[in-house]
Amino acid sequence: MRKKSGRSGQPIESLPIAERIGQYREMADAAYLKARKALNPTQQSEYLNMAASWHALAQELERTESGPAQSPIAQEQPPTQPQEAD
Repeated sequence: MRKKSGRSGQPIESLPIAERIGQYREMADAAYLKARKALNPTQQSEYLNMAASWHALAQELERTESGPAQSPIAQEQPPTQPQEAD
């Protein structure tokens, strides 16, 4: 079964990345709120795990959207050589 977005009824995977991130964040928030209301510790734990999973998906897409991160070493400028006095 494919996940459908709440607004347009189309599969989440076909939405633009920014909208998918928003959907994942909304689902994480909803799961977190259900965890807070759960009286059963097992259910509470399951909802918290679900919220963490949705949050992780959103973060993964954010990293994908921003492109590969450059290491700080690659961003550094080479040291300049001191000038010799004539």
